Amino acid sequence: MEVSNISSSPRDLVKSGDKNDRQKERQDVAKNLEIAFISEMLSFVGMKEISEDFGGGVGESQFQSFLREQHAKLIVEKGGLGLAEQFANSLVDM
Repeated sequence: MEVSNISSSPRDLVKSGDKNDRQKERQDVAKNLEIAFISEMLSFVGMKEISEDFGGGVGESQFQSFLREQHAKLIVEKGGLGLAEQFANSLVDM
């Protein structure tokens, strides 16, 4: 997952910087949290098994996390689960 340059704690988001910058940073942090959450959910659900004839092996297991992360990013870009909005609101309340 690509991690942007974020503050050391959520409270720093509220205290420092321009209001628009803080809001953008809160939204970025919230989207990254939702991506991480969805990625973990996808890991528990499991991806479609690939037959031994055309895939599998060590390579597949090494790169499966990257595929899950990209799927999670696409889910969030298409609206996600609505968690990013809740996370961003929580950061405002701090």
